Amino acid sequence: MLGLCTIAGAMLGLLLAMRPAAADATAASIHTRAEFIQEPVFGGQAYVYQAGIGQTRSVVLIHGIGDKASRDWSRLIPVLALHYHVVTFDLPGFGRSTKGNKLYSPANYVAFVRFVAARYIHGPFDLIGHSLGAAIALRYAATYPNDVRSLVLADVAGILHRMAYSQYLSHLGIDQIPTLYPNQREQLQDLVANALGLLERLRPDQDLLVDDALLRREFLDSDPAKIAGLALVLDDFSDIILRVQAPTLLVWGDRDPIAPLRTAEVLLANIPQARLKILHNCGHTPMDDRPLEFRDIVLQALQNPGPTREVALQFTASARGVPASKRTGSCRDQRNRVFEGNYDTIHIHDCRDVRIRNAQIRELDIDDASVQIDGSHIGGNPGGLIATDANVTVTGGSISAPIAITASDSHLDLAGVTLNGSEAAVRAPQRSRILFSVSYLHSRYSNGSAHGMWIVGPHSPL
Repeated sequence: MLGLCTIAGAMLGLLLAMRPAAADATAASIHTRAEFIQEPVFGGQAYVYQAGIGQTRSVVLIHGIGDKASRDWSRLIPVLALHYHVVTFDLPGFGRSTKGNKLYSPANYVAFVRFVAARYIHGPFDLIGHSLGAAIALRYAATYPNDVRSLVLADVAGILHRMAYSQYLSHLGIDQIPTLYPNQREQLQDLVANALGLLERLRPDQDLLVDDALLRREFLDSDPAKIAGLALVLDDFSDIILRVQAPTLLVWGDRDPIAPLRTAEVLLANIPQARLKILHNCGHTPMDDRPLEFRDIVLQALQNPGPTREVALQFTASARGVPASKRTGSCRDQRNRVFEGNYDTIHIHDCRDVRIRNAQIRELDIDDASVQIDGSHIGGNPGGLIATDANVTVTGGSISAPIAITASDSHLDLAGVTLNGSEAAVRAPQRSRILFSVSYLHSRYSNGSAHGMWIVGPHSPL
C-alpha cells in the first residue's frame, strides 16, 4: 500500500509541479456572473462563473488538478464569450470551492458537472477539458451522449493503466542516467517493470485508498489533489472510450511530461471520428504554453466539429484484413530500425529500439529484442505476433490470427489494442507478463475489455 502511495505521490507531484503560474482573470464580457452554489454531490459550495450570458450556444470548461482551478481558462474565456455562453467552475476540492476529505473520483465529478449543466444550460453543449478535466469530460460524454455536441480534450491525464503510466514517468529518470554499458536502458526498464509487477500482485484492494474516508486521511492526508489524482489513475476507461459519440478533437503538447502522447494515440484509435492536433514545443498546459494557437484551435473546433456517426455499444470482433504482400523484413543485431508499410513477414532478432509504425503485417516474429509498434495491424491465417524473450510495446491497431499473440518469457505492454483470436488471444508456452491498457480481447477464453496485468502461462491462455 505504501508503495502505491509512493507511485501516486510521484505522479501527483509532477502534476502539481506542472501547474501554470497564477494569472489575473480578465473580463470575458459585460454579461458575466460569478456565484457560489450549494451542490449535492460532495455536499459543499461550488464556485461557478458564467460569461457571454445571452449567447444561444453554450460551452462548458473543466479544469485540471490545481488551485488555480477555473482560472486556467482566463485567456480563453474572453474570446469564447464573444460568441458562446461560457460556463466554468472550480471543481469541488479545488480553487474557491469547498475542500474536504471526499471521494473526488471521475464518476462523482461527472455527477457534479451534470448538476451544474442542468442548472445553467438548456439543450446540448460543447465540452472542453484539460488534464483531469479532460478525463472527466470524456467520461461525461460517454455517460450522457445526448448532452454533448462536441468534445475538445487537451492532454488527457490517466486513461492508461497505472502501471503503464508509472513506467512512463520512471523513464523520465532512466533517460537522465548516463549510458555505461550496452542494453543499460532495457535492463533498467525491466527492473522497474518487475518491481511494479510485484507491487501489482501483492497489493491490497487499491480502491479502498480512495473509497474509505479513514484511509484517505491516513495515506492521502485528506488532500483533494492526492485523492483526485489517485482516483483518476485507478479508474478504468476501457468501457468508456467506445461509447463516446460526439466528434472529438484531441489537443496534445509534444513535450508533455505528464500525459504521454501515447495516450492520445490510444484515444485516437478508439474514439470514432476523433482527430488529433499535436502542438510542437508544447508541454502539459497548451492554454498557457501556446495560448494563441490553442485559442484558434478551439474556436475552429467549435465552428467545425467534424462528422459524427452512431456507434454500436459493443466491441468489434471482426479481424481487420491485412493486404497481401510478398515483402519480407528482417533485423539482426541492430538498433533503431524502422519498418512501415505492408509486409508478409518481419523477423527481428537481437535488435534494440526497433520501431514499427503504420504497418500491415501478416506475421511478426520477435526474438531477444525490444520493439515498439504503433498504429499497425498484424495477422492472417496463419500469422500473428510471436514474441520470445522480448519486450514489446503496442499502441493502437489490432492483432488478428488463430492465436493472435504467442509469448514466451516476454513482457508485453498493449494500449488501445484489439486482439482477435479464434483459438486464443494470447498463448504463452513460457510464462509471460501482459499489461493491458483500455484494450479489447475476443477469443474462446476472453471476450470484452482488458485493463490490467495478466501473467499468462502454458495453462492459462487468454
